[in-house]
Amino acid sequence: MDKKWFEQLLKGILIGFSVLISVGQSEERFPAQVNISKTQLKLCSQAELKAFRLIHVGNAALYLEDCNKLSDIFSTTPKRLRFLYDTNIPSKAFREASYEYLKINLGQKFNQWKTSFVQFNNNYQDIKAGDYYDLIYDPLTGLLLRLNGKDLATIQDRDIALAYLNVWFGNEPFSEDLKNKLLKLTD
Repeated sequence: MDKKWFEQLLKGILIGFSVLISVGQSEERFPAQVNISKTQLKLCSQAELKAFRLIHVGNAALYLEDCNKLSDIFSTTPKRLRFLYDTNIPSKAFREASYEYLKINLGQKFNQWKTSFVQFNNNYQDIKAGDYYDLIYDPLTGLLLRLNGKDLATIQDRDIALAYLNVWFGNEPFSEDLKNKLLKLTD
């Protein structure tokens, strides 16, 4: 048997096994329900998180009070977006990606709110496999960024806080596939 062929086969099996393990871990880290203030949110959707459309980096989940209102993602109702990572990612990647997608999606509004976005983004930290970020929108307090349950930053202005969701749900999101799956626009 050709050694390179065998190495490729073994590598493929190990990658498949690690994806199965990460799926099991993501189910444990994506509870069926969460609370924001006194509002109970349900797990409405999950999707694979990929970089450059093909590299698996983790999984994401979207929580809403009413899963029938996925199409109204920019409403002022409570919501939570969780990203569970299976690989290490430097904080710079989060800052740069969110900055670029906000700029693309918000046009002139971006320039008006740039200072708020920069202050918020400066709180991203380097992550390692197994870490998770939560973005929690509460109409009373704004948008909260958490890493592994630790509060890092808040955008209190309701309009700016909701606008931040354009990174994932705007007309030109970070990942069209992620957006479509989380909002159940496609199977």
